[in-house]
Amino acid sequence: MCQYEVIHFQCGHAGRRLIKHCHFARNDPNHQCFGAWSVKREWVSANQVCQSCGQQQAVMRRAQQQGQMRV
Repeated sequence: MCQYEVIHFQCGHAGRRLIKHCHFARNDPNHQCFGAWSVKREWVSANQVCQSCGQQQAVMRRAQQQGQMRV
């Protein structure tokens, strides 16, 4: 079983990050794991949004800034 940690972001989304490959994934050239995975740690990131929400916010800020410059 590969081990992951789950991160709960401020935006409400959750992401997972690999902590440790299982025996089979370590020996596979592409690190593929076809078994179950387990959550070793779980934590809340109170002041961060996930990557996709952060990108959306950046696009919105750029659009607002460009709109203000045109006026």
